[in-house]
Amino acid sequence: MSEGKKFWRITLDTNPDFCNLKCTMCEDHSPYAESKASRKKRGVLRPNMDKALLEKVIREAHAMGVQEIIPSTMGEPLIYPYFEVFLDLCHELDLKLNLTTNGTFPSPEKHQSVEHWAKRIIPIGSDVKISWNGATSAIHNAIMLRSSLDQHIENAKRFIAVVRNELATDNDCTVTMQLTFMRDNLEEIPGMVKLAIALGFDRIKGHQLWSHFPELEQQSLRNSIVFAERWNEIVDACEAIAQSSDNGKPKIELANFHKLDISKDNNISLEGACPFLGKEMWIDPSGRFNVCCAPDQERKKLGYFGNLNEDSLIEIVNSKAYQNLQENYLTKKLCQSCNMRRPND
Repeated sequence: MSEGKKFWRITLDTNPDFCNLKCTMCEDHSPYAESKASRKKRGVLRPNMDKALLEKVIREAHAMGVQEIIPSTMGEPLIYPYFEVFLDLCHELDLKLNLTTNGTFPSPEKHQSVEHWAKRIIPIGSDVKISWNGATSAIHNAIMLRSSLDQHIENAKRFIAVVRNELATDNDCTVTMQLTFMRDNLEEIPGMVKLAIALGFDRIKGHQLWSHFPELEQQSLRNSIVFAERWNEIVDACEAIAQSSDNGKPKIELANFHKLDISKDNNISLEGACPFLGKEMWIDPSGRFNVCCAPDQERKKLGYFGNLNEDSLIEIVNSKAYQNLQENYLTKKLCQSCNMRRPND
């Protein structure tokens, strides 16, 4: 691996086509997406990552110096059949686990649901993100279909109780409320910040909506000056809530609460650098190497870089194709409008 190319994190999309919720903004499980039955009939339903590939990728990443592993961010990782193997490898190799879960904490009957997962994950966790999309049941349940805000609150309380009490001194793992910034929940975001504080979350983190389907285009905050300006007001309101404290310390950390630049097509940061190239890697369930977390069909347009069933991680990141993308990514339309580029410090 060339000098200066130090990857610190890798995401394994182990089970993107398997989830127990149908969130409206989800690339794969939204009610606007092609149904799983239809994809299976067409032969495009992605299988779970097999156990051998899972172990190969994690061990190669560890050998490269990767410090943190993310299980599937598409689909619910806790229903991946080899998730316990995932955890065992992190324990063995002293790797940190950065988990995003939909908050339902599904598990086999033999497990104790929330408490079981908390006790398995927290000792190796760097951050556990619980997906959340409203401060009221009407909004949260309408966005995260099949979920219940009341159950989400109960699960979060139980999970955080294990973190704060039973495992408080074992590992410094943060717990994050994670949301998607969109028109349907825009007015509830300050209420979500207050709820996160009340429940004991360390952070609240979000990202601007990827409009995967035509039905979602009207949900974007970036395609209307009215909603872009309102978003900027919401950011100020959330910062005021987070900073209000009697001891001089913020009550909660806000992550990605960046204002839109209304003078430049409501972008987050036209000048911001890519946060992923040369730093993070993604592997899909078939072993295909991906360069970022953009929607799957969009990131495929950036090129083919290799497959871990045939190539090693080191060979892929040192390939001409990957190096060329690092040098020229700003010529790509996807990269020019990316939601994930951030203002330079």
